[in-house]
Amino acid sequence: MTVAISVINITLFSLAGSLATFTLSIGVGFALFSVISLIRLRSETAGWNEMAYLLVALSSGLILGLPGYSLNEKVIYAGVLVLAMFVIDSPRLFGRKALRSINVSLEGTNVEATQLKQRVEEMLGLAVDAVMVKNVTSNPPSVKVEVRYRETSNDQTNL
Repeated sequence: MTVAISVINITLFSLAGSLATFTLSIGVGFALFSVISLIRLRSETAGWNEMAYLLVALSSGLILGLPGYSLNEKVIYAGVLVLAMFVIDSPRLFGRKALRSINVSLEGTNVEATQLKQRVEEMLGLAVDAVMVKNVTSNPPSVKVEVRYRETSNDQTNL
């Protein structure tokens, strides 16, 4: 979430700076964030990072489409957003590995977190950070879970 929160702040700063010279209604601001909210609510698989990239893309498009600015000014605003996303989401900045998620279906209806995590780790051969239950069905008995794990160099061969 660090990436998303940082990028949201930088995006708001860029949008406020670029829209400051225009007389716009408050409805434009609500419209921008309602689009993002709808996508977030409708998208089950989009995580915080994906939403941050979406926000940067939408804001860059809006800034580049504004009248009254030279192309150089538009490119600078949009470039700041893209550069900020690149720097903030860089694994070198926080010294972290990419967090990945996959969906897995398991037989049975046991939803106890520790046992699910152990089952998934044994099945995938990965060290799992989190297992979240997405769906439980009774006939046939199964549990669909979202598995989050840290990417390592040999994960490509395991999956």
